[in-house]
Amino acid sequence: MIPSKNLDYEYDEFLKSSEPEIIRAIPAYLKNLEKIGPKYGRFPIPTFYKPHWMSADQELMLKRASSTLNAVAGVAIRLYFEERHFSSLFQISPEIRELIQIDPGYSKGIVFGRFDGLLEGQSFKLLGFNSDVSAGSAYADHFEKALLEELPLAGFFKENQVKRTMRVQNILDMLLEVYEEFGGLETPRIAIVDWRNARTLHEFELLKVFFESKGYKTTIADPRELKYKGGKLYHKDFRIDMILRRASLEELVEKLDEIQDLIKAYRDRAVCMVNPLRSWLASTQTILSILTNPEYDHFFTENENKIKRECIPWTRSISDAEAFYRGKKSYLIDFLKDEKESLVIKPMPSHAGKGILIGKETRDQDWNEAIDRAIKENWVLQEYVNVPLMTVPEIVNKKLDFAYKRYNFNALVFGGKYAGGFVKLSQESVVNAARSGGFIPSLTADSAPERWNS
Repeated sequence: MIPSKNLDYEYDEFLKSSEPEIIRAIPAYLKNLEKIGPKYGRFPIPTFYKPHWMSADQELMLKRASSTLNAVAGVAIRLYFEERHFSSLFQISPEIRELIQIDPGYSKGIVFGRFDGLLEGQSFKLLGFNSDVSAGSAYADHFEKALLEELPLAGFFKENQVKRTMRVQNILDMLLEVYEEFGGLETPRIAIVDWRNARTLHEFELLKVFFESKGYKTTIADPRELKYKGGKLYHKDFRIDMILRRASLEELVEKLDEIQDLIKAYRDRAVCMVNPLRSWLASTQTILSILTNPEYDHFFTENENKIKRECIPWTRSISDAEAFYRGKKSYLIDFLKDEKESLVIKPMPSHAGKGILIGKETRDQDWNEAIDRAIKENWVLQEYVNVPLMTVPEIVNKKLDFAYKRYNFNALVFGGKYAGGFVKLSQESVVNAARSGGFIPSLTADSAPERWNS
């Protein structure tokens, strides 16, 4: 078989061939981004002088897989409302149950999704649907623009016909498409809604600047600041037609008494809110437990079942696993101990990798202690998937060097279609960009991959 061009390898070789210039460029690039680049809270988001390179074949595979996985998640959301047995599988508080029942006024259960997984070769393993609220698009656009404007890299990008993805434009396009289905007739006035102390505030500011550059007036609002009067929702004097929701459903429920104006406007369809609150269902680990259980395959098409089997590692919540063992915890404990090397256990929910334990990297004593907590608190079991490695350039003793980092791939799926992606890197198998890692955009050459004769 004739291989496709390996842009990751060729990029590293290009840097080596221009080493004196690159040694000067990398510190200047990182210093500039520390001053004006994206921030998470008060701190600059760490990055590297390199994108993640995706082959054209990988991108095609990912487009097909992400579209099908989005459809599968949408079916599962629909079944929650149509099949009594399905709704009983979710352990949901009465407050959340009531809120997800609200009809958002349009058909899509998920508009904006970030499918977090592991991409290596022609394999994409989905570790979770991030479909309640998904961050990172504006950050990825910013880093991509910064790299593509680097003069030392211009020759490489031009030769390979690399172009910008414009993830934020894809967000705006989907907002307008949903607003039209919702019945909106005027040019929508947009509110980006999250708590005033949200650490992703800088991303909201990047989104606001972009939306307004396209002619859409935008405000950034804390949900507690919204007022519902005269059939319209307001942020101070700003009338809101459409909300890009970035406050998670669970956070909204925690402050439910303080956000009643927002909920009333949503219930009355006085405002178009995206994502809908019911999208939270697909973000739960319960959804992966359902999708990897053959008992429910009859709800899906043959192709959907094929993609599920290929892309979703075996996953069970502890409560489901206990049912599998007919309620006998002793069997479950034996399974967790015997299969330690092939399992991951994690709290539900888990944020930024907190609390996740990889069996093969965990001491037996720590694993056994975690089993006790997992059973009491209904943690999640998941089949272990190898975390891939990639190289990133760095300057060591005034010389160009390359470090290995583990990484996960974050596929942005808007309206059921792949809309670009980005990568988080770390020193550890549980990828956390804050742990000697970083955040880089994913790029694909615009031209067909170069071929050579065998």
